[in-house]
Amino acid sequence: MLRNPSGILLDTPLSRTPPTGKMIAIVDTPTGTGHVKNQGIVDAARALGWRAEVIPVGTGAEDGAAAFDKALDIRPDAVVFAATPVALLSKQLARAKALNIPVLADSIPDPVQAGLISTSLDSAPQVAEYGRLAGTYVAATSRGKAHVALFTISAFPVLTVFANSFKQALVSSCPACKIVVVNQQIRDIGTRTPQSVVETIKRDPDIDWAIFSIGDLTVGVPDALRTAGLQGKVKIGGETPTPANIEALRAGTEEVWTGFAATILGWRDADLLARYFNGDDLEPANRTLLPTQLITRDTVNAAALDATGYYVGFPGYVDAFKRLWKVG
Repeated sequence: MLRNPSGILLDTPLSRTPPTGKMIAIVDTPTGTGHVKNQGIVDAARALGWRAEVIPVGTGAEDGAAAFDKALDIRPDAVVFAATPVALLSKQLARAKALNIPVLADSIPDPVQAGLISTSLDSAPQVAEYGRLAGTYVAATSRGKAHVALFTISAFPVLTVFANSFKQALVSSCPACKIVVVNQQIRDIGTRTPQSVVETIKRDPDIDWAIFSIGDLTVGVPDALRTAGLQGKVKIGGETPTPANIEALRAGTEEVWTGFAATILGWRDADLLARYFNGDDLEPANRTLLPTQLITRDTVNAAALDATGYYVGFPGYVDAFKRLWKVG
């Protein structure tokens, strides 16, 4: 799974050009990759003749629900949110249903339920595949001796899917390998997480891999390891690389990342809404995964990136979606 994707994978066109003039409210996700994905929705909406508004979200436990209420206040034609567990948004979903506003969620493991039209994108099957790829790679390259510390954010349950899948793939391929999972909070990114990584490694000097369920968690980690005299002590990798992780692969200071096509996910969100507004079958989109690959030191220079350094996967995605949507 080292080769570049050859397309967006989705190949079922819409029945007709979707209606224009729609307004989409996007409940933001407070991570760098979340912002990239939401910009993808904004750009895709523009291509469809729609407009989109991003509603900022803080890092507190109640902030997602508050932002969702603000999204509903503007009476959009649809709301998109990501990562926040459905259980924390029951009141907002009930309100959306009462207002007859369709809601699309991505990056959650929850099934479709009242108020939601789909939860299929970047859900458990997709993220489990990311974990399987990364876990199998670590098992193979460590020659059966990996001792892994995996850092994740349980507040985003879909990241727990990655952690569990990685662990299963690692242990099944490498019974002698060891793994410890270390939970972080959203507000720990770039603040407490770097020290948490240092402390974890110091407690167990046998740890030789640090895996992150989202690249944003590595903010400040290289500097913290360097300050603690631990630079080069562990191999670093995970899912959803930031531009800094991509540069670290080029520099040879990190090992492997599973490519997360955040921009294409944003366009896939818009595609699902277009199918919904058309009355088209959602199943072709629901069952199609995102393009991905393992990005390593050997393959990073060939990987498709956007202008800011984020992984794209397939650079011809705009034209591919426009063909599916029958727009110019």
